[in-house]
Amino acid sequence: MGKTLGVLIVASAIYGYTVGAAHDQIYATRNLLKFPLLVLSTTIVCSLAYWVLARFFFLRLSFGRVQMLSLALFRDASVLLASLAPVNFFLAQVLVHTDDGRLGEYSLFLGLNVFFVALCGTVALVRQGRSVLATKITSRRRVSAVVLSWLVLSLVVGGQASFYLRPLFGLPASRGNIPPFALGSTPDVRGATNFFEAVLQVFTAPPLPRSWGGSED
Repeated sequence: MGKTLGVLIVASAIYGYTVGAAHDQIYATRNLLKFPLLVLSTTIVCSLAYWVLARFFFLRLSFGRVQMLSLALFRDASVLLASLAPVNFFLAQVLVHTDDGRLGEYSLFLGLNVFFVALCGTVALVRQGRSVLATKITSRRRVSAVVLSWLVLSLVVGGQASFYLRPLFGLPASRGNIPPFALGSTPDVRGATNFFEAVLQVFTAPPLPRSWGGSED
């Protein structure tokens, strides 16, 4: 377990550094701590909820087994993300950085990283789901339902944790200043105070001002 935890922390720190490198060294250095915190907090919350969901779907897994599966899952996801670190660091250097109150290609970099995290998390979760199937303790359909519910839960918990620990990527408003370590529930530029509001306002809120990379009539 100690080795698994160590790999998780190191791998997530490596990837986190490349995320912050898109802005400046303050973000990159802080992410060496913040990304492992993000992954570990998500792991702790999800590992407890995973067991509840497994019981709901009548999947006979012990509490200890679910905790080990959860830790292995997020370790695998972190290792996969670390394997993408060279690519992500390259993107962080070549994309147009945020500056003078403008977003540059921040949205593109953010979108790519959301895709990377979702892809690696899904691959890791499917791998652990197959390990459950290998025990032949239940039907494939039931395991598939559990894995799908775990995936949705992971995205929601991880999204909220990342919102609380932001800024991870960096914002143009903080360029040249020393940003806070974590903004918590402080409203973002659209006024959202949590992950769910932030997602909703992407589709319902007015566009960002031109100075933030949006458009004005």
